[in-house]
Amino acid sequence: MRSCLIQLLLTFAVLFAIAWFGVPLGAGWLATTALNANGFTGTDTRVEVKADLPPRILLGHADSIHLTSTQVGIHDLHAGTIDLTLSEVDLFNRKFATVTGTLTTVTVFAADGKPATIDSVKVNGNSTAAVSTLTISNKEAARLAESQLQDRGIPSKVVLQSPDNVTITAGGHVAHARLQVNDGSLQLVPTGNDLPLLTLIEKGGGNPFALTSVSIGAASVTLVGSLDLQTLLGI
Repeated sequence: MRSCLIQLLLTFAVLFAIAWFGVPLGAGWLATTALNANGFTGTDTRVEVKADLPPRILLGHADSIHLTSTQVGIHDLHAGTIDLTLSEVDLFNRKFATVTGTLTTVTVFAADGKPATIDSVKVNGNSTAAVSTLTISNKEAARLAESQLQDRGIPSKVVLQSPDNVTITAGGHVAHARLQVNDGSLQLVPTGNDLPLLTLIEKGGGNPFALTSVSIGAASVTLVGSLDLQTLLGI
């Protein structure tokens, strides 16, 4: 009788350990599979699924999913690194409520189809409209403007100044413009009639960010917008 009880207890302990430790590992594998099926690629990708009571994962609930990866590609967006925590996750319906985290060295397509590099993106908030703070160097922002002006046959030198002023020198003439966000896109808006209006980063077309504001600092431009990570990740 005693040996049977011990065997029963050992069996229960093994099953408990499998449920407590094995279920999160299995859920992590399933989440990784869902990411890959949605076009996610990356190196050293790690997906950690957590629940206060791990067996609840069997019911499709996780308190959080922590996703890290390097050399990431998600459709037209590419990033050197991502570190995201998804909260209140419905595993069965592949949805989550909120997200917080950081992406670095992010590349999206500019309005002219050429790549634009964003140094970092911090995201926080609703899964379908997370507040996103993008940092792009003044040098990169000026390069985007100069590239588009060059495409229009206007070789120029662009200088950015706080809070939104832009000076363009072309052919010995100096013109002025402002960096503005209109309808989710980043635009260079001339103050006179000497230059055309330029859309530097356009909403959509491979750019998942919907911008709402811009400000120029001493070394970098700060863009604020929103990002639908629920659709982007498809997890």
